Amino acid sequence: MREKSHRMEKVNSMLKKELSEIISEEIALPKDNFITVSFVDTSADLSEAQVFISALKDEEEILEVLNKQSGHIRYVLGKRIRIKRTPKLLFKKDIFELNASEAIP
Repeated sequence: MREKSHRMEKVNSMLKKELSEIISEEIALPKDNFITVSFVDTSADLSEAQVFISALKDEEEILEVLNKQSGHIRYVLGKRIRIKRTPKLLFKKDIFELNASEAIP
């Protein structure tokens, strides 16, 4: 597997920060839930970004809402950042965090 370039790491970090803010400010989600953008993995050509999400509860419902609103989120993201192409967003469950928490007795 190829290592991510420094530029792609910066893009992923910037997307993570901006998406966290957009989700908390722009999307109608229950305020009593703690939702985290764990990490973002963007394709080298910036056409697609997988956004890994974790939530304390109702994770599947939250992912459904985010994926339905992905066009709006992408539009807002495109207004906030300056990159060649605003990637298509795919929101996914952060299984890595789940696996780590299961490993701790």
